[in-house]
Amino acid sequence: MRYINSGNGQMPLISLLAILSISLTVNLPGLAISPIEGKLHDVFPHVSDLQIQLLEVLPNVVVIPFILLAGKIATRSRQIGVLAAGLIIYAAAGIAYLFASSINQLIILGCILGIGCGLVIPLAASLISQYFEGESRVSALGKKSGLSNFMVIIGTVFVGWMAEFDWHYSFLIYLTPVIPLALVPFMTDRFISRNRKLDPTKTAVVNTAEKKASGILTPKRIFWLMAGLIGIYVAMTYGTMVVSYYIPFTMQHFNFNSGQVGIATAMYYLAAAVSGFLLPYIIKVMGKLTIQAAILIIAIGLYCVAIFHTDISYCISIFIFGFGYGIIQPVVYDKTTRVAPSPDASTRYFSYLLSGNYVGIAITPFVIDAMSKIFHAGSDPEFAYIFNGTFTVAILIWAIICRKSFVFNAADHTLPD
Repeated sequence: MRYINSGNGQMPLISLLAILSISLTVNLPGLAISPIEGKLHDVFPHVSDLQIQLLEVLPNVVVIPFILLAGKIATRSRQIGVLAAGLIIYAAAGIAYLFASSINQLIILGCILGIGCGLVIPLAASLISQYFEGESRVSALGKKSGLSNFMVIIGTVFVGWMAEFDWHYSFLIYLTPVIPLALVPFMTDRFISRNRKLDPTKTAVVNTAEKKASGILTPKRIFWLMAGLIGIYVAMTYGTMVVSYYIPFTMQHFNFNSGQVGIATAMYYLAAAVSGFLLPYIIKVMGKLTIQAAILIIAIGLYCVAIFHTDISYCISIFIFGFGYGIIQPVVYDKTTRVAPSPDASTRYFSYLLSGNYVGIAITPFVIDAMSKIFHAGSDPEFAYIFNGTFTVAILIWAIICRKSFVFNAADHTLPD
């Protein structure tokens, strides 16, 4: 059996791969709909645009309460059961999609899909937090973030390809949960505990740190730390989600075709994947100012989208702000792990953080629409990027002022005080 460093000893490589495989599923809800919207209008000619949009939006709305539910019920002894249940529901919805024959059936299945995915999402990060420490945990969380974003690219290509044969086949992407479901035996605490090799010295240090944390991290302190982490995560998610809501509109305004729009949009997820995989090296180079540098990169990318209007410039600009977001995402995950009072509580704290992420996604069009009315921007195709770029600069200024704080110091691997 092959082993890898876990930060406090060694653990089976197969267990890491099994845990990382959960990340293949977390960004997929709604993915099968966008490429086949035109075909769905042909198949169901009497349905409204709202009903088609619900197919994409509803899974991501239903996800939120079930993320919180998973955080509530997925204790250390129950987490694998919750994970398996979520994956089974998720995969069952994927199978049922293949036989759906009405728009209402598709909408109901979208809600069931959201239930299954919601139960799975927080465990993708919390299982890593429970078995990895220090730089090994940062590296594993970076891989988790990179893998989930890379899967969006693969999934989009797969969905578009399968739709050429039959629109039902696009939903085969929702059978991806079968992969982590088959690997569940390698994620159990019993398997990992029986096969990992702990370093007694490092384990003692970790236990001492946890005891210290229990005295320092009062409920009030934990609340404010989590509020800070959720705040930066929601802010940066909101700032970059213009890629989903506005890039298609902007590029079509400047006479780019849907193929060019698809390639440009894919750059966001490719960049987030690349920065996730490279995270340990990025932190070594940027050090304590990693978060500040990432926020600056996001702002530069957003302004570049507003200024330059060629197919190459769109790809580069979107890659730039996607790269910045891909740095922040796993760093925030790692800090959430250290705020959680104990490994057993990590799933609950990740559920708070990841619910915030979906809130950030959901509020993006409403905030920008409201701001465009306030500033009389109308349908200006550049407004969303200028406004969000300026908003990101404001966050950057705050991050520089608070650069020594736990939330904004990426190189601080100690417990917050």
